[in-house]
Amino acid sequence: MKKSGAQALAFCDKPPGKPRIALIFGADAGLVSTAADSLAANWVPGIDPFNLIRLSDDDIRRDPHMLADELVARSLLGGDRLIRVRVEKEASTKPILEIIADIDKGLLNPEAAWIIEGGELGKTNRLRAGIEAAENAIALQLFADDEGAVEELVTKRLAAAGVAIEPAALAAFAAELPGDRRMAMSELEKLELYAVGLGRAVNADDVRRLASAEQPRGADDAADAAILGDTVQATLSINRFLDAGGSPISALRTLHFRMLRVSDAVSSNAGTGMRLRPPVFDRDWPPFQRAMRDWSAPAIHRAFKRLYNAEKTCKQAGAPSDAIVRNLIHQLATRTL
Repeated sequence: MKKSGAQALAFCDKPPGKPRIALIFGADAGLVSTAADSLAANWVPGIDPFNLIRLSDDDIRRDPHMLADELVARSLLGGDRLIRVRVEKEASTKPILEIIADIDKGLLNPEAAWIIEGGELGKTNRLRAGIEAAENAIALQLFADDEGAVEELVTKRLAAAGVAIEPAALAAFAAELPGDRRMAMSELEKLELYAVGLGRAVNADDVRRLASAEQPRGADDAADAAILGDTVQATLSINRFLDAGGSPISALRTLHFRMLRVSDAVSSNAGTGMRLRPPVFDRDWPPFQRAMRDWSAPAIHRAFKRLYNAEKTCKQAGAPSDAIVRNLIHQLATRTL
C-alpha cells in the first residue's frame, strides 16, 4: 500500500486502525520527522517512555533478531508499544523486508506499532518497493514544501495566533525559510513570538530586522555567497552547515532555489529585487546586480546541469555527498563551471 503528498500527511494526522506498520520517507528530513511524530502521537497517544523503542541501522546490524523480538514483545507495564526505526543504510533493507514478509504470511504477529523513517527513496528502491507491495504495511511518500505550501503554512500558523502579515513580508519570510520542516517551524515560532502583541500586521521591515538579528543560516548564506562570487564566505558557510549535520540534499535544493532567482532576474532584466522570489532587499541589491553580469544564460544552464548531476550522485549509496556539495559551491563561487 502507498500514499503520497497530502494523502500521506492526512494518514499521519488521522490514521485508520490498520495497517500499523508505516514507512515514511522523503527528501525533507524535518518533514519526515515531524510526520512520524504526528503518526506516533495518533497511533499511541500518551505513550509511556518505556514503551517507545528507537532502533538504528547499527542496532539492527549488531543484533539482527532485536527488531523482530521488540515487535512481538508485550509491555511489562501495560499499554501499547511503538517501535521507531531510522533507516540510513541499505544493509537494513533485507532484515526489515524479511520481517514484513513473515507478518504477511502470518508467521509473525506484532504487538507493537512500527514506524520506519527513510530519506528520499526512488521507485526502484528495494525498501520502498517491498513495503508498497506488502499487505500489512504502508509507504508514505512526503514531498518537500514548495513556495505556495510554505506560505500557506506560515499564514495558518500566524492566523491561529491572531497575527496578520503583509503579502510582501509573507513572501520574503517564506522564501528565507530553510528547506527543512523542523527548522522552518523553529523560525516560524520566532516570528510568531515577535509578532504577538505587535498591534499591527508584520511587514517586510520586520522580516528584514529579524533576519539581520539571526546567526548565519549556513545553506542559504553559502548559496548567496557562491552566487555573488564570495568564495571565502561561501566556503565558511557551507562548512558550517554540513559540519553541524545539515543535509547535503537540502543544501543543493537551497542552491537550486537561489539559482532560479538568478535565472528570473537575468531573463527579465530585473531593475528591482523586491519582485524576485525570494526578494532581494534594497541594501543587498547592488552586489546582486553586479553578480548578475557574471550569470549569462549559458552559465546558468551549466549551473543547473551541475546541480542536477550533483543531486543524482548524492542519492547513490556510499556517495561522498558532503564533498560533492562543497566542490559545487566552490565551482559556483569561482565561476569554474
